[in-house]
Amino acid sequence: MDQADKVDPNEAAELFIWALTRPDDEDKKQQLVAAFEKDPRTVLDAVDAVANRLDLYPPHFDFQARADAVETWKNCIGEQSCLPLGYRRSTSLKGLVGVIAEARDKKVAVRAIGSGHSFSDITNSQGALLVDPSSGLNQVFPVDPSILHDGSDPANMIRAQCGITVADLNKALDAKKLGLINMGAYDGQTISGALSTGTHGSGAKYGPMADFLLSIVLVTESGKVYQIEPSPSSTPQQPITDPAKFPGHLPEAPDVPVELKQDDEWFRAAKVAMGCLGIIYSYTIRVQEAFSVSEVRSMTTWEAMKPLLSSSSWPPPILQDIDHFELLINPYAEDNASHKCIKVERTRKKLQKPSGERLSGFWSWMEKLSVKNSWALVTALNKVPGLLNRSAINTALGFLVDMAPPYVDVSHAVFTLGVENTVSAWAVELHVDAAEDCVAAIDKVLAAFKTLGREHKWYIAGPLGIRFIRASDAFLAPQAGRFTCAVELDMLYGIHHDRELLGKVKEIICSTVGGDGNHSVRVHWGLDWGYTTRDDVRRWYPDLGRWQAVFRELNTTGMFDNAFTKRLGLRE
Repeated sequence: MDQADKVDPNEAAELFIWALTRPDDEDKKQQLVAAFEKDPRTVLDAVDAVANRLDLYPPHFDFQARADAVETWKNCIGEQSCLPLGYRRSTSLKGLVGVIAEARDKKVAVRAIGSGHSFSDITNSQGALLVDPSSGLNQVFPVDPSILHDGSDPANMIRAQCGITVADLNKALDAKKLGLINMGAYDGQTISGALSTGTHGSGAKYGPMADFLLSIVLVTESGKVYQIEPSPSSTPQQPITDPAKFPGHLPEAPDVPVELKQDDEWFRAAKVAMGCLGIIYSYTIRVQEAFSVSEVRSMTTWEAMKPLLSSSSWPPPILQDIDHFELLINPYAEDNASHKCIKVERTRKKLQKPSGERLSGFWSWMEKLSVKNSWALVTALNKVPGLLNRSAINTALGFLVDMAPPYVDVSHAVFTLGVENTVSAWAVELHVDAAEDCVAAIDKVLAAFKTLGREHKWYIAGPLGIRFIRASDAFLAPQAGRFTCAVELDMLYGIHHDRELLGKVKEIICSTVGGDGNHSVRVHWGLDWGYTTRDDVRRWYPDLGRWQAVFRELNTTGMFDNAFTKRLGLRE
């Protein structure tokens, strides 16, 4: 940064204190905004110093638990928690069957836990046995070609155990010169957590990650193990395993019987099941030859993008021409009523050497922000609500286009956000029927933020992330039955009234956009702070009854019930 662009730290501290003590002084407040837009690092350093001096940060307490106490389970941001009966860390299929037997003997529930990246109560299981597969069930196996139907190509299949993270799976695939067909922007989840909640990337040709599944190995409440695949008569996806060749066990677990279950209802229910049908041991996943992705990010406005997404036929040309298209929109308009927006264009290429540079200033700034200044920014946004939100988001968007395009790297390096994933943040994601008019839906989201800021002084601390996903056949995938536009509402953790704000936006959009069934607005299972109701799931998912039939068949005792299943009345 040029020295002329630097802000004096003492002046920045004085402006922040002035904004705290004299909130009606518009001139000083605008000076603070100008200083932040000019030199955000120095301003946040000054806010951090003032916050420490005036004791503005929330208190942190360290409790010493008894040596024999069971540790409370918490999700990644500490907002979901439960006190389990105990933890079990299995290293084999036989071990998982043993955990089920223990739970059956003790008449308690069982739940698998992963990285805790879900913000909803999917894992919230008071008094249950919590199974952590992350340290012992994280291997990748080749698929045995001798058991496959003729014509099935094992070269484009792998079998992954449930506890491996998406990041480690990508490393294993790199070694085999293979790659996931598509993935989400975060790679810290276990593969079972990502697939079971409908995690997705972006791209008109690609459904959620669960749509790349070929088979699922599931341990049920009785301890019986099934390998679940589509029915032989299924279209368009055929089962990969020849029943006549299936040996009745897995290669690494010859002492555990496995029944091959080729049934569309079971398969479509188990693809996205939120841990409600049993404990997943492994997946067979369709992959492809490793490939590179070229990424270009450019600054534009949402108003300039709207005509490109308004089409009488869906998907419009821009989504057909670009393999992976995304938008990041500032929810707060400029003085000329336009919303700054980043257009992200990603193109698939043959594997090649990395080239270009993704970002220069942004990553170093985000590293500093995430380690030192995230609470300073949250404090500034809370103490002077509405003053810096647009500028803070614009600053982040500005750094995101500070790149040497095109940036080309192996696919997963481009798909993942990288350092940005270390910032303490959460989100709610709304899934709308893209063909119904996603432009109008996004406009209504923007209008809702404007109204709630004006009426309640509630403000979001992050951009809107817009992605596009092909329809899924999984009964409870948020993308089920329709081409989907996902609108992610990103929020720094700790912002005042964050739950009320995003909950109200969900309420407004779900009641005013689309209709029922495949035309409804749905909330992503993992990006939901309990906003989804019993009535919502019955209105949103036409195939809920078919999913429930499998749920009742595989979970007769309620072993896999928890706060999530009870909140949504899934057993009713």
